[in-house]
Amino acid sequence: MRARATAGAALLAVALLAATACSAKPTASTFTPAGGGSSAGSGAVPDAASSPGGYVMPPFGKNVHIDMTSWLPTDTDQAQAVNADKNYELAFLYAEYRGGQDQSWENYVSPVMKTGVQQSLQATDVTTESFTGTIKYFDMSVIPDPLVKGDLDVSTCFDNAGSSNTDITTGKVIPDTSSPNSHYVRIGDELRKNSTGQWQVVSSLPAVYYPQAKQCKP
Repeated sequence: MRARATAGAALLAVALLAATACSAKPTASTFTPAGGGSSAGSGAVPDAASSPGGYVMPPFGKNVHIDMTSWLPTDTDQAQAVNADKNYELAFLYAEYRGGQDQSWENYVSPVMKTGVQQSLQATDVTTESFTGTIKYFDMSVIPDPLVKGDLDVSTCFDNAGSSNTDITTGKVIPDTSSPNSHYVRIGDELRKNSTGQWQVVSSLPAVYYPQAKQCKP
């Protein structure tokens, strides 16, 4: 996750950012991240745990700690949108942890958004890498989208300074050559209700890195 784009940063607008690399399925000798199971299709995340806050924590291995904020707005409708966004961000992160070989995130996005996410997860630095360490989500907020009536924009600080990319074949840590500021970023998603009244992510908002996002560096 160090030199790799985050869920929000990877998709500045739905279906507009596409990776050209082809996805390679792990071979029998491929390193399996601790705690990771086989690829999950649409439906519940395998062995996932529901949190008291209402979101679903994917089954990351013991070598990974995800610190997701427990914050929820008091408005019931907004709280549902925030939890939907938490689920999407965590599921996308788990897909990266699994080298792109997990599709649980499909439950939280619109059909149009699905294409862009699939393409981003086919990038070489996703299919050949996993990660270890601690990743934090904090200072979350939600506001009405300024352009589309009824949509909500959920944003949060994302801090992966305590994590390291690893080679998915060997499990060895990959040296970090990225800018220190790239580990502190404000990410956001636009959410909309579908025909059944469920909140879905329809696009990702432009990422803002530290020092512009001053609140995102502890």
